[in-house]
Amino acid sequence: MRARTLLLPALLTLAGTAGAVTVKLRPQGEELTKAVQAALAALSTPDFPVTLDTSGGPILTLGGAAPFSPDVAARSFGVGTERRIEFNPRGPLNLQDAVRAELTREWKLTDWTTASARARLSGADLNGDGKIDLTDLALLMNNYGKSTSIGDLDGNGKVDDADLKLFSAQYKL
Repeated sequence: MRARTLLLPALLTLAGTAGAVTVKLRPQGEELTKAVQAALAALSTPDFPVTLDTSGGPILTLGGAAPFSPDVAARSFGVGTERRIEFNPRGPLNLQDAVRAELTREWKLTDWTTASARARLSGADLNGDGKIDLTDLALLMNNYGKSTSIGDLDGNGKVDDADLKLFSAQYKL
């Protein structure tokens, strides 16, 4: 099975199969890298591993060029074609909590749980509402037999039986 790449509205790139996801983020520095890895480990399970790929995606930094308001834990913005997330080293949250809060917001998770991450990051949540439901199935079926990225869960360039099988593994009544 080929890997797939999804582009979420926040320019977060994910790649993987329905049972695993690789998150593309570029944390700068050891402290921030460890905080991101710990946050991802909290979402991971043996059947749904969430791993970090530092070869692309948004840049995460501790601190920034402009001063932070003391009550702000993080801020995110685009610079040209790059996306940046800056964490306030003296903010109201410790770094681990700030990373979880900001990634929850970036990925539009309902909360920082494996269930929420699986629903949002598995690729089967085709409309991005945080649920895998009949609306997503309708989108998949509307694109069945077409060469499109909407519903192409296995990354082979078309929506077919393999994608329907991957979707059904994620869909729960």
